[in-house]
Amino acid sequence: MRYLPTSKLTPGMALGQDIYDGAGRLLLAKHLLLSEEYISNLEFLGFPGIYIDDEFTQGIEIQQVLNPQVRSQALKVVHDMFAFDVASDAEEDMPVSEIKIQKTIERIVENILSNGDIMCNVLDIKNYDDYIYYHSINVAMMSVLLGANYGMNEESLYQLTTAAILHDIGKRFLDIGIINADHALTEEETQLLRKHPELGADYLKGNYHFSALVYAGVMQHHENYDGTGYPLGKSGEHIPLYARIIRLVEQYDDMVSLHRGRENLSPSDAMEYLMAGSGSLFDPKLVELFVEKIAVYPVGCEVELSNGMHGVVAKNFERFFLRPVVKVVETGEMLNLRDDPDTRSIIITKMVIH
Repeated sequence: MRYLPTSKLTPGMALGQDIYDGAGRLLLAKHLLLSEEYISNLEFLGFPGIYIDDEFTQGIEIQQVLNPQVRSQALKVVHDMFAFDVASDAEEDMPVSEIKIQKTIERIVENILSNGDIMCNVLDIKNYDDYIYYHSINVAMMSVLLGANYGMNEESLYQLTTAAILHDIGKRFLDIGIINADHALTEEETQLLRKHPELGADYLKGNYHFSALVYAGVMQHHENYDGTGYPLGKSGEHIPLYARIIRLVEQYDDMVSLHRGRENLSPSDAMEYLMAGSGSLFDPKLVELFVEKIAVYPVGCEVELSNGMHGVVAKNFERFFLRPVVKVVETGEMLNLRDDPDTRSIIITKMVIH
């Protein structure tokens, strides 16, 4: 299995993973043979790339952090959280029940923990129009990985994941033109956008009975470690732990996600940004732990090598993410950049994502 930008897809390629929309509905099923129409629809919907199965990458398997069924159910819950009409009294427009949210959180945490010591080793398949739904799930998923690596117990992980999956719920009260803007925001639009943490925390307090730690995580997820964030300007460990985790994780997911009018960064470039912001924007201890769980060259991605050849990442090693096993396109050879002495002079120069 390998990841290909949508621009490089050709008819007859076999889909490597199910593709869902932002409401958790199946759009295209795994093993489907792509046609011109399917490829055009993927481009129209704003999917930057997908996974395909082919003979060259046979045997390269990607371990999902989150089971596709659990992910689909969680997407639907998040979609419904954003979609209901606040002003309506109709039953179908009522807020998602607290029990449904809690069960979704439990499934996410238990599913990820059941996978053992897993790393985030996959490029997410999402389109930019439904970005906020995918983003909420990804932030929740990576928060579990980081929280578990931090040493949190299961109850704390439930609370962290609740705050993470709902961290942007305040954006449902803002104009969609601000949320999905394809231009630089004006000062007025920026100030409106900056209200979403408080709007979200106030909404949750008025409609649910979550822990105060959850509300604080939502309220303060844009605080910076050096005190330059908002809305309260807190710094260091005065910022609640859940908020510090969400601040880091949501920044990473935002940078690797495609937006209207802005290309996404590769995981390696995004990780460099996080490391550069360690101690200023982000809690340095959390950055260190996060780096251990995110593969900068995910399995299945195409890379360019310093010897002029191209390859597909076949395997990653925890804490040695810059030195994966790569299957060379030109020769079919497997290069173990970590263990093979003959590959010591070879480095990955670029990841192909566009």
